[in-house]
Amino acid sequence: MRPGRDAVAGVTYSGRVLRGLLSPKWVGLFALVLVIVAACTLLGLWQLGVARDEGHKQAVAAASQLQRAPLQQVTRAHSAFEAEFSNRPVSVTGTYDDARTILVVDRRLGDRAGSWVVTPLVTEGGTVAVLRGFVDGVPATAPAAPAGVVTVEGTLGPTESPRPGAPLPAPQRRSVDLAALVNEWPGDLYNVLVLASSETPSAEASSGDGATPSTSTAASTATGLTRVPPPDIDTPLNLRNAAYAVQWWVFGLFAIWMWWKMFRAEQQADAVPAAQREEITA
Repeated sequence: MRPGRDAVAGVTYSGRVLRGLLSPKWVGLFALVLVIVAACTLLGLWQLGVARDEGHKQAVAAASQLQRAPLQQVTRAHSAFEAEFSNRPVSVTGTYDDARTILVVDRRLGDRAGSWVVTPLVTEGGTVAVLRGFVDGVPATAPAAPAGVVTVEGTLGPTESPRPGAPLPAPQRRSVDLAALVNEWPGDLYNVLVLASSETPSAEASSGDGATPSTSTAASTATGLTRVPPPDIDTPLNLRNAAYAVQWWVFGLFAIWMWWKMFRAEQQADAVPAAQREEITA
């Protein structure tokens, strides 16, 4: 038999395969396979979504179980920012250097456009950048920080890389870039950003009216600042549900493979001459 030609009726191999593929039987089976593959694909995507949700729940639960710790027990000045520091609850005590407050522009909080108010807090272990809150627009002067010794509670986040753009007038900045601030802020710098959730005493309590110092914890403070919530936790997939997703996709590929295997088996059987089939069955 010449390559590419059927020995029975002189039909080319490709022609015989095409004729078989277009037969009602195999067209119907192929349509069934497409339905199975689509179902397996959708089920795999659903399980992948479940894997993300479960991973996020587990990460949030793990973060909520962490006890708030003094910043000095978590990291030290000049130390690298570790992945496990993200959203780590901490407390830190020191004195704000209000004269060096910066306004980080082009920020959003929900549907509001404005600026971050970031003030260096000078502590015994070094200086740490504290994101005190968000203000609408770009005010001419930043809201004043509490005077005297202040205890800040919040969560840790990474500092930022430089953002390109034209120079801005002081105290405006485009990012919380410690490489640029290291020569402007006093002392050794912590390589973290503290997203403040409370300050003790509050700004209004330290204004000299003789009131007892209080704690400022509201989402919107008396100084016009709105606390910035911690960013979403970067969470891994739940491995069990991710494995289920892969399993569904493997089922889809298996259905395609089985369809092709069955079709090839039939084609090979049809290619055997009738006399040879009789010899085989004899």
